[in-house]
Order: sequence, then C-alpha cells, then structure tokens
Amino acid sequence: MADKKDPRSSKTPSKRSANKASTTASKSAKKAATRKAPAKNVKKRGIGRKIWSIFWKLSLAGIIAMALYLIYLDAKITRQFEGNKWQLPAQVYARAMGFYPGQFLSSQEVVWELDRLNYSSVNKLSRTGQYVKAGDSIKIFRREFEFYDGLEQAQVIELRFAGQKLASIKDKFGRRLNSARLEPVQIARIGNDSKQDREFVPLDKFPPMLTDTLLVVEDQNFYQHHGVSVFSIMRALYSNIKAGRTVQGGSTLTQQLAKNIYLTRDRTLIRKFNEALIALILDYRYSKDQILEAYLNEVYLGQSYNQGVHGMGLASEFYFSKPVDELEYDQIALLVAMVKGPSYYNPRRYPERTMERRDLVLRLMVDNKLIDTREYRAALKRPIDIAPMKDSLPKSYPGYLELVDRELKKLLPDQEVLDAGVRVFTYFDLQKQAAMEEAIEKSLPYLEKRSTTEQLEAAMISVNVEKGGVSALVAGRDPRFLGFNRVLDTKRNIGSLVKPAVYLTALGLPHYNLATLLDDSPVQVTNEQGKVWQPENFDHQYRGMMPLYKAFSKSINIPAVNLGLDVGVDKVADTLTKLGAKGNIPHYPSLLLGAVEMSSFDVAQLYTTLAADGEYRQLTSISALTDSVGSVLYQHNVSSQPRFDKAAVYMTKYAMKRVTKDGTAKRLNAHFPSIQLAGKTGTSNDLRDSWYAGFDQNTVTVAWLGRDDNKSTGLTGSVGALETYIRYLKPLNPEAIADTRPPSIRWAFIDELTGKQAPPGCGKVIQLPLRATEFEPRPSCQR
Repeated sequence: MADKKDPRSSKTPSKRSANKASTTASKSAKKAATRKAPAKNVKKRGIGRKIWSIFWKLSLAGIIAMALYLIYLDAKITRQFEGNKWQLPAQVYARAMGFYPGQFLSSQEVVWELDRLNYSSVNKLSRTGQYVKAGDSIKIFRREFEFYDGLEQAQVIELRFAGQKLASIKDKFGRRLNSARLEPVQIARIGNDSKQDREFVPLDKFPPMLTDTLLVVEDQNFYQHHGVSVFSIMRALYSNIKAGRTVQGGSTLTQQLAKNIYLTRDRTLIRKFNEALIALILDYRYSKDQILEAYLNEVYLGQSYNQGVHGMGLASEFYFSKPVDELEYDQIALLVAMVKGPSYYNPRRYPERTMERRDLVLRLMVDNKLIDTREYRAALKRPIDIAPMKDSLPKSYPGYLELVDRELKKLLPDQEVLDAGVRVFTYFDLQKQAAMEEAIEKSLPYLEKRSTTEQLEAAMISVNVEKGGVSALVAGRDPRFLGFNRVLDTKRNIGSLVKPAVYLTALGLPHYNLATLLDDSPVQVTNEQGKVWQPENFDHQYRGMMPLYKAFSKSINIPAVNLGLDVGVDKVADTLTKLGAKGNIPHYPSLLLGAVEMSSFDVAQLYTTLAADGEYRQLTSISALTDSVGSVLYQHNVSSQPRFDKAAVYMTKYAMKRVTKDGTAKRLNAHFPSIQLAGKTGTSNDLRDSWYAGFDQNTVTVAWLGRDDNKSTGLTGSVGALETYIRYLKPLNPEAIADTRPPSIRWAFIDELTGKQAPPGCGKVIQLPLRATEFEPRPSCQR
C-alpha cells in the first residue's frame, strides 16, 4: 500500500509543469514580439520620412516655382507698364487756322471752322470750347493745345472784322495781339494691327469729377487697398443685394487693369488667380495715380467699326465730339456707366437701358456728395445726345490720307515709331476740302446731263502757294472711296496746260515779249524718220499774225507750236523740269501741245512754281511730326529755289490772268468780276481729258475730268474742268492776285497790229508789261 500515490499529488506536478511551460511559451512569444516590433516601427518611420521628404521638396519646388513665376510676372509687367503700354494710332491734324491783323479772312470762315471744332455758340463765355458772335466781332475761349512748336494755353481772344479782312486781335484784357490761332481739327487716326484705338490723356488733364465718379462706382477703397480688396467684394455684394440688381463689381480697378492689359477675358480660376497676382505686383510697383492714369487710358468703351475705343479721352471724342475736360455731369455719368458693359450699354443701340444705368450713376454721385441735388435733377433731365457715327470714320478723307501715308513711310520708316502715338500735322484745309467735294458731287451729274456723257471721273488738288503744302485733295468721283488715287496715280496727256512752259521759255529770251507777233498759219513738221506732224487749231481756223499775249489767252495751237519750234523743244522740256516735272520729258514737237503724261499732282507742282513767281517749292502734305510727348521728329522747312527770271514769270502770269478775263476761262470773270485770278484750260486729243489749272493769291488748284477707260468725255477744259473749279471757288473767299512788279518791268502802250510801242489813240493800242530795256519813253505812231 505504501507504494500507491495520491492522485492529487500526481496531478500537482503536471499543472506546474504546464504552467511553467505556458509561462515559458508566453515569455518566448513576448521575446519574439519584442524582436519583431522594432522592424515594423522602423518601416513606419521610414515611410513617414519619405512622405515628409517628398512634401518639403514639393513645397520647396512650389515655392521656387512661384518665386520664379512672380519674377517672370514682375519682369513682364514692368517691361510693358514702363515702356509703350499700347500701340497708339498716328493722329492726323488739319492745318490750324491762324489769325493776324490785315488778314484776308471773313467772320463766316471763322465760324465755319469753330463749328467743325465743336465749339458751342453761347451768350457768355464760361469755359473753353465756346464762342460768342456779336456784330463784326467773335470772342473765342480757345482750348489748350500742344502744337509741334510748343504748348499754347487756353485763352480768350477777340477777333474784329472789317468786311472780308481781319481788323484786329485782342486778348481778354483788351490788349492787341500780333497773332493767334485755333487748335487744329483732327481729321484721322491711322490705326495699327492691334485693332485698338485710344488717345492718351495724362491724369491731371482728366476732370476730377470723372475720376471721383469712377472710384465711387467701381472701387471706393482704391487708395486704401493693396490691389485686391476682400472688403470691396463684400461691399459690392451688399450694394447689389440692396439695389436688387448688379450696380457694383467686386474687382478693384487694379484687377480690371491687370485683366485688360495682361490677360484674356476667360472666366477661369487660373485667370482670376493671375489677375490677383498681377494686381498685387502693380500695386507694389507703382503709385495709385500711375495705376489710375493707366486705367483711364485703357478701359474699353465701345467699338468704332473694326477699332476698339479705349480710354476715357477717346470715348469723349467718339461719343460727344469734345475733349474730356469739357464733359457735362450727365456725360461723365454715361461714360462711367458704360464701364460695366460697353456693348450692353451702347447708347446708340440701347438708349433706354443706357439711360437707366446713367441715371443710377448720377444717383451714386449725389449720394456721395459729388454733385448737389439741383445739379442731379438738371443732369437727369438731359437726354442722351450722342455724336453721329459718321463723324467717327477712321478715314474720312482717303485720297488725302493716301498722300500722307506715302510721305509718312518715307519720313518714318520705323513702324515702332509710328505705333507710339505719332502726331501728324498737315496742310489740310477742311473748308477747301468740303468745297472741293461738293463741287465734284454737283458738277459731274450736271456735265453728264449737259454733254450726254457718262461715267465721268474726277481728280482735284489744291496747294498752299506760300508753303507748297497740299491743302485739299479728292481722288475720285466718290470722295469717301478708299481705292485707286487718281490725283497721284492717273497720268494723262495734259494738253494745253503745257503752254505756259512754252511761253515762259520764250519770254525768258530778250527778243520776245507779250506783244511779239506770232504766226497762226498751217505748219508741218517732219521728223528724222520722215513722219509728218501737222497740228491744227481746235476750231480749224487760222488768224495770221497775232500778238503773243492773245495767242496765249485764246489758247491757239499753231502760234504756240511755231514759238516752241523757234525757241527749241529741248528748251521747253528743260523749262518743264525746272518747274518741277519728274522723269524724262519727250523732246518731240508734239510736246508743244501737251503730248506728255502727268498726274494732277505733277501739274500742281508746275503751276505752284509759276504762282510762286518762279520759285520751286516741293509739294508736301506734312508740316511736322511729333511723338506722343511732343518732341519734334520732323518739321517741314520751306525751301524756295528761284529758277526763273522774275520778268519772264511776271509776263507769263499776266498772260494767264488774261486767260481768265477774256480768254478760254473768261467765265471766271463773269462769276468773280472783282477778283483777279489766273489759270489755263487744257484739252487732250479727242476730248479724252478736260483740265483746268489756276490760282488766286494763295492757292493753286488743278482739276481733271475724264473716264477710266480713256474714252472721249465730250468736254473741253473750258466746259468741263472749269465748271468744277468755278463751283469749288464759289463758297470760298478767294483773294485777288497782287503781283509785285519787278524793277526790270515797265508798262507800255502797244499797237497790236505792229507789236511795237505806240502812243494812246494810235490804232488798237493795249497796255502791256515789257522789259525795262525795251521801254521807249516817247514812242511814235508808226501806222
């Protein structure tokens, strides 16, 4: 029995062993877990480090990229903002009307010019752009203008007239002035590839009411924020909710400027982000006034045909035909109203909605105490009065501007200079241009009906004799047609317009004078090839011997041919060259009757030399060029080159005066009996070309009528072109020619039958100018 074991005693060691084994296994598991944990943590920490490394590297790259982008934006912004922000069109101006005591000028001419400059006729002067006409005087509050020879301040001047002359000029204090002038009319704006048009105006030239109103409507905190304003966005949202419609925008003026100059109009988050960045850079780089000035000149305010109207300065001219500093309160409100949407608030297309928006801006003006209640009510009553669209044609005078453009390309071949706001001062005379257009418009239908012809075309040009400046030009029947320029490019036979050159050549020789007898008998000329040329008179009649002056005034062919053959065709060709003809002149006998092709411009050059007493002055349309800040780029210095004997020119001009008194252009004397004019008619073979070239004291004019197909017009120069010239001269104020007799000329009585001096009463005697060396103090009657 002693050998048996207690079951409980046998189980106890087993449990202990199991517990011990369990404990040992647990410890082993813990040790194993302890050994695995560091590896897992290390792996987690490694992933974290990698993520952090990628994060800070990407962040650094982003910061560097943003910095580089900001540097790029900054460079782009400053380059454009500090350089030429815009491609500015070339502004073309007419001649400025000048005044001096004793000037041949009527009050009607001055009023006409003032109306074209959009001056207002008032009872009392209160600001620039106004005039008062009372009796024989005109008081003008002239606008300030930057001429090529300097700035002229706004000034009150009084002009007093005595008939057709200006008697005196006085300032507002009654002091006499030696001279004065108006600002010139802007006749065109020659655009560029940008399709944008603007007129740069410095900030100090904008009326404070305009800038204040703009800020009230568009950006009240402009001078407080830094380019982007959260407060402006919240304020705009509040104002719009309060008004029940959109009355204000959330973008600052700086943001709008950034969008307009540097960005597209895409509505994307990227564009808005860029807009904010650029606005911040602009605000950091430039003063508030610089930004405001740029905005006022950049803002888009409508469309003029294919050109965008940018800036308040140009918009003022485009919509109201007046400079921005003369705008009324309602006009200021309208321009500011249009900033929100120039197409939607187009006053020409949508006057009702535009007026509603304008009135809202006026309300904001009175609420912000920019105007008082009385001014507000007065402005509300004013209708929207917009200038006609036709006044904004980019090229109202295409024929003349074609000449300007050709000269510009020679004077300023650099296109970048042209795109930088060049101002072009010309010799263009608006009154002469208007008279010329009307003359062509009315004379061609009249002549077509009278002569049973059709499809007549015209070319006409006027030149200021003193300067050699082209003052008016119409290039075809339709003065607004931009196409082939018949004044510059149509070359046709000039017919009898060549005869002054023939007679001038002879009168330059000592043995010819106005009384010299010329033979009007049939003549034949055989050239070296044996060909016979037999010219005829227009009427197929012959008169025998006749005095030179009469053969000239009656435009008889045969005497001119005989005279030209006597002096030499080559000498006549030389005379044409000295008068200003370009190219080779044919040395054929037919030259003596005008068998040489010239344009109207070429003919005007010849006759300007004659009108200027034989002094050659090269024709031009441009008097000066300045850049956008007024620096002179070019100035036309009149160069007069004496090319002919004064006595010979004086006698030639006398004969040309006789043409208008009792010669082929005697109809002029019927219309202008008290005004001494000079000129010459011309007709080419088969009546293909009808010419007239003539002048008064100040202006040379050439008129041509013909057909583009070179068929007969059925018109002589004395019927066709002269009719157009008479109609042209009618509305103007031509001044009689007042030649100064040179010392080498004396007046003498001449017997027309003998061509010798004779006392009065000795047959048919006429008084003519002769060379002093030929003068006989006591001639005898030799009949």
